[in-house]
Amino acid sequence: MITRFLLYMIANALAILTAEWLVPNVIFDYNFLNLMKVAVALAIVNAIIKPVIKLMAGPLILLTLGLFTIIINLGIVWLVDYALPEITIAGLNAYLWAMIIVSAFNFIVSIATHKKGL
Repeated sequence: MITRFLLYMIANALAILTAEWLVPNVIFDYNFLNLMKVAVALAIVNAIIKPVIKLMAGPLILLTLGLFTIIINLGIVWLVDYALPEITIAGLNAYLWAMIIVSAFNFIVSIATHKKGL
């Protein structure tokens, strides 16, 4: 459990750095402590708040054949951006690309940890 959370933190840190490097309107203050703050915030929101939102929006997710999870993921990235001044995302296009990058990194960790049983 702790190992999986640490892997998600590392993946989120790498995802934020990748999004800042690839997406023009994602601005991040380069500092290790700030990077860890954003990574921990993303990991906590993904571990605690996201399952609750997905449970409440279950019928809507089923009705849209899973496409509503994109809106949920956008909301999670927005929440972290709103709560932490260390990262700034400007524009819907930047939110979309940042969400795709963060989701891809978390998906890779999810696949890796389920195969190894961590």
